[in-house]
Amino acid sequence: MKSIWDFIPARAEVGVGLVLSQKGRYIFFLAGERHHCPGGELFYAGLGGHLEKGETLLEAAQREAWEEIGVRIKVISAEQTYHLPPTAEPRLVECWDFPRPLALYEMIHPPGTPRAGQLYHIVVLLACLLDYPAELKRDEVGAVIALTEEQLITNLNKKLTLQELLAGGAKLIAGGEDLNRTTVLYPLGTARALALILLLIFDSP
Repeated sequence: MKSIWDFIPARAEVGVGLVLSQKGRYIFFLAGERHHCPGGELFYAGLGGHLEKGETLLEAAQREAWEEIGVRIKVISAEQTYHLPPTAEPRLVECWDFPRPLALYEMIHPPGTPRAGQLYHIVVLLACLLDYPAELKRDEVGAVIALTEEQLITNLNKKLTLQELLAGGAKLIAGGEDLNRTTVLYPLGTARALALILLLIFDSP
């Protein structure tokens, strides 16, 4: 059986992304000021970021959660691991890593970003919060939002406003007091990976 690292090319750009679940919702951050988004729009994504030299996936996950929103986390082993490449169908893969990752998501950096067009390998881990979000890294994290499974799937191909999401069951759990409720939100990175996985699960016979 392989490790998740066997599916990642040497010298690839690698990071970790967190799927945080709480009370039937999934928790993501809304882009802060340093992120480039289209006018009137903001992306939401999982906490996480690049691995630092000599760092394990778990160490990176714990560090990023603390740096970005001031929380401790507990990583949970997933039942299955998905490989989500940009130009092929998603597939299940076997790996021996523990805790077992939820997915390896190969994201192409979007236009307008410093690495536009390049491939970013995100190892997606399941986790739960051990603390309530406290200190937001404001330049990176504008707010923390919790979305339902249905909203994640719907918003995969249909951009919804913050007001529409809040009316449909989403919750702002930290920050966001000054956000315009007409701002359109869209998934990026780990949030998009989770939506693709949920769509696969719900479409399965």
